[in-house]
Amino acid sequence: MRGEALRSVKDHYARLLDLCILHKNPAPAARVHSKIIVAGLDRDSFLCVKLIAFYSISGQLHKADAVFSRAPHRDAFVLNSMIRAYSSHGLHREAIDLFHRKRHDGVRPDSYTFSCAVKACASISDLARGKELHGLASERGLHSDVFVGNSLMCMYARCGRMEEALEVFEGMPQQDTVSWTSIISAYAINGHKGEAVEKMRQMIESGLKPDQVTVLAILSMAADAAVVREVHGYVLRSGFEPTPMLQNSLISAYGKCGRVDDARKVFERCSRVNRVTWNSLICGYAQNGLFQESMQLLREMKRSGCDLDVITYSGMVSSFSQNDLFDEAMEVFDELVNAALKPDVVAIASVLPAISGLQLSSCCKEIHAFSFRHWLESDRRIRNALVSVYSKFGRVQCAELVFKAIPDPDVISWSSMIMGYAQNHYFVEALDTFQQMMKAGTKPNPLTVTSVLSACAGVSWLRQGKELHSWAVKNSVDDQSYVGSALVDMYAKCGRLNDSRKVFDLMIEDKSLVTYNAMIGGYAVHGLAEDALEVFRMVKEPDQVSFIAALSACSHGGKVEEGIKLFHSMKDMEVRPREGHYALMVDLLARSGRLQDALNLIATMPMKPSLEIWGAMLGACKIHSNLEMGIYTANQIIESGSGNSGYYVLLSNILANFGRWKEVEEIREAMTGNEVKKGAGCSWVEVNKNVHSFVAKDRSQHPKSESMFMMLNVLNEHMKGMSC
Repeated sequence: MRGEALRSVKDHYARLLDLCILHKNPAPAARVHSKIIVAGLDRDSFLCVKLIAFYSISGQLHKADAVFSRAPHRDAFVLNSMIRAYSSHGLHREAIDLFHRKRHDGVRPDSYTFSCAVKACASISDLARGKELHGLASERGLHSDVFVGNSLMCMYARCGRMEEALEVFEGMPQQDTVSWTSIISAYAINGHKGEAVEKMRQMIESGLKPDQVTVLAILSMAADAAVVREVHGYVLRSGFEPTPMLQNSLISAYGKCGRVDDARKVFERCSRVNRVTWNSLICGYAQNGLFQESMQLLREMKRSGCDLDVITYSGMVSSFSQNDLFDEAMEVFDELVNAALKPDVVAIASVLPAISGLQLSSCCKEIHAFSFRHWLESDRRIRNALVSVYSKFGRVQCAELVFKAIPDPDVISWSSMIMGYAQNHYFVEALDTFQQMMKAGTKPNPLTVTSVLSACAGVSWLRQGKELHSWAVKNSVDDQSYVGSALVDMYAKCGRLNDSRKVFDLMIEDKSLVTYNAMIGGYAVHGLAEDALEVFRMVKEPDQVSFIAALSACSHGGKVEEGIKLFHSMKDMEVRPREGHYALMVDLLARSGRLQDALNLIATMPMKPSLEIWGAMLGACKIHSNLEMGIYTANQIIESGSGNSGYYVLLSNILANFGRWKEVEEIREAMTGNEVKKGAGCSWVEVNKNVHSFVAKDRSQHPKSESMFMMLNVLNEHMKGMSC
């Protein structure tokens, strides 16, 4: 074909492919592709880009790959389309690898290529590869390009590196509206709300007018009513077109900062109310715990003729779950299912915490099975929620299986698994997972740090705890309430009470009730009752945990009268005693020899005495050699069918102290008959920055057990020789 005729044919095929892309119609596209091959145009860059775009949006990435493999190898235009295709399918690492592979093959990337590759790094928060791309762009003189610069700002922001993002912004020779919006969004992503608003003011002062995207970026993170009003005022003064997107964002922003009345006013002034508008208002009410009002709006939405969709229900389920309104979340989820709508990813990920809060373990399995059948289970948000919920139900193995199936775990994935291990006392596994997380290059968040500190406290791994403390200080999260409380607890459980108190005292403004309880508990464990009670008196409104810690301190420190006063003061402070408080009081009275008072307290309890309470009583009978009460207490435990070997051993020891050897033998036979086995003891020790665990009577458990026991035998022989 001649040049003019060839251009005409190519334009014709390009228009047909554009129509296929518009309507996502695979059948005509396949025929057009066939004709392109027959015409010998399958290596034409322009048509290859169109074909890759079509196959990408229609989900046929393998066909896009096939087209790319036949395209001209040194064409950056085609490379850009394939990188974009990979990224649109979440294959960000593959997109970055393709960039580097083709660069080494001789393809000269342009500014758009770099922009696409940097965006892929931003999507997976890959700081190392993002910096590498930044260096390559600088070598080619493209770092000052507005598209590359904007992408770099986004990448650094997603990786939490605001200094680098600001440096890119300030180094750009020309800053357009997109550049300003990018740096404002960067501040918003990292929670620097004040700086984001200040940048918007500077943008206006520079003579540039923020566009709708800039305004939407500010509204998306605004949690302060004053900021939302300021932005709203700017929108009105500047004559912005009241687009549905802008109005919906204002409604949503007012809802997030608790100004539902202002959200309603914006809603009532909307010239066009669509489904998103209704959803924004309903979610605003739901987010603020206004269950009845949000349900009433749901009915109004139905009466208005606007069809309810999954997003409507999902937003409400999410809002109620986040506000611990679990019953309401389940009610809305049930209505969603009864409306014959298919729950989406947000609905499932949001209802799982509600299932956990209501202790509905069977529902968790049903939701997991549903998400698997409907191809939703592979979504990271659902898997993260499943890891968390299975862990809360004590199903650690199930949580592990879900976690290991996540191909690219984010910080929430890692944190959920670490927290799951720590919650279920798998401390070594929690610490190992944290090490894997750090090797993977994922930056911990405060929740991760709190969970790892809990694991460090569980195995008394002081070195790792100190390293985490240093990291928290460097990253300015040590003064956050939960991190500070975890540090107080970790140092206390590692026996470093002075360090624990230092952290406690430094938390001047951020002390929460959790912090006070951790400090009281730390003193209590070490028998420092006076110090524990001193901190307890600082608490203005103690809760049940505060009293548990204070009573424990009295019990360990022998402060009987103080403990009795504390217990009676609970009524004055409108804190209802629970089983744990009664258990500590029984322990306190029984330990001090007031066994009859302890039994009288058990008799007046408003609930059935637990094994923990009877166990405390039995332990005191052993200490004070009270045979009669010991037998009575042990009978209560044995009749309950307890399989705890410790109780049998305690009773056996009491009987042995009185020479009742026949009954001791009967207890041992009863243990055998009831299949009660004594649990193996376990201990941990830190050596060369590693924690080693040892289980009694299991020499094969440690890889160096033979050499260790050989050394123990040598030491034993040496000691025998010295004693002679």
